[in-house]
Amino acid sequence: MPTLNKIFDKCGVALYQNESLDHYYQEPYQDEGDEIKVIGEPFETDKSKKIRKYDLYVEDRTFSNFLFFMDGSRRTYKIGDIVIEGKKIYPVVVAQIRAGCTERGSEKKLHSHQAIQRKNLLLLSDKVNTVDFKEIQQRITRTKVAQEMFLEVVEYRFEPEKHNILVNAAIAKANTMMHDMEIEILSNMVKSGVLDTDRMLVVDGPLQFLRQDTGKTEFADLFYNVIGVSKSFNPMLPTSSKSKRGGTQIGAELLKLEYGERTPVFLKENDRGRRFGVWYLRIRPKNKVSNPLEGIIKIEKMVLEDYYDSGIPTDVVDTISLSLLNEGSPTCYGRDERWASHLYPVYLTETLIKSTFESDLVFINNFKRDFR
Repeated sequence: MPTLNKIFDKCGVALYQNESLDHYYQEPYQDEGDEIKVIGEPFETDKSKKIRKYDLYVEDRTFSNFLFFMDGSRRTYKIGDIVIEGKKIYPVVVAQIRAGCTERGSEKKLHSHQAIQRKNLLLLSDKVNTVDFKEIQQRITRTKVAQEMFLEVVEYRFEPEKHNILVNAAIAKANTMMHDMEIEILSNMVKSGVLDTDRMLVVDGPLQFLRQDTGKTEFADLFYNVIGVSKSFNPMLPTSSKSKRGGTQIGAELLKLEYGERTPVFLKENDRGRRFGVWYLRIRPKNKVSNPLEGIIKIEKMVLEDYYDSGIPTDVVDTISLSLLNEGSPTCYGRDERWASHLYPVYLTETLIKSTFESDLVFINNFKRDFR
């Protein structure tokens, strides 16, 4: 039976198959690698440095400016190792990646806004020489098994300054391709004009994937009606230039937040010079969570150039924050260990997307089939 090993053998690369599921790898914070820019005042029009509090007994608790919710998900598996030039070993990783968006209709029920995008990947180190890689890629992708799976063979690159182990480099590549799928969905929504100030989109996680955009200002302006919400975040981010020398970290400030309170807006810049407003909001009472940092979400909004100096209008920040407080009810308590920081429509979107994954056993067994 021509297994995957034999295809590699024909290309002069030794593959030793073994299996390991991705839940053995610790998930990083959603804002891993993030950095808040140190500034002297809040990055919003109200320059008060005090915690902002909302009166939850007065505000309309049914109001929300959000109608769309987008998420991406992946499952990765190490299926073996290859030996290159008889000297070094590199992992071979396969992945299922998915991305999708839901819309809340007039009946208040969520439904899929577009078809869920799906890809299956086989990831090889870029240390495989170009000729061998292309031959492996061609031999695999023209087999019946690969065509049935819609399998793509792609390269990953290990960068020591970014990845502590080789497998994480492959997972990062899968994540990048997942974000590309999110960008495609988002671009289609922007082009079709479905987004507006009262029909905004929540992206699960930070807006880090926008770093991959084309750099066109007119394109960036269209992301005004999109925010990113992170359930997990790095509590050790500094809040001032003194933090790296023993000053205050953001986690210490967040412990002060009570239910319905938010921080002032911080400034974040990406490597393209784009500016983002970042703030934190407590959406659960402290006496309802088991950890003092549970029930807090991190919110990120791209800033138009008109507000690069003054920051985001505070009334916009307040409207977004109140909408997100309202999206916190009902909860997915008992269905997800992250329930305290999970917005219910995002949870439903994530559940829908994950329902399209093949089971781990079925997916892994595909790579033991007859590759002809």
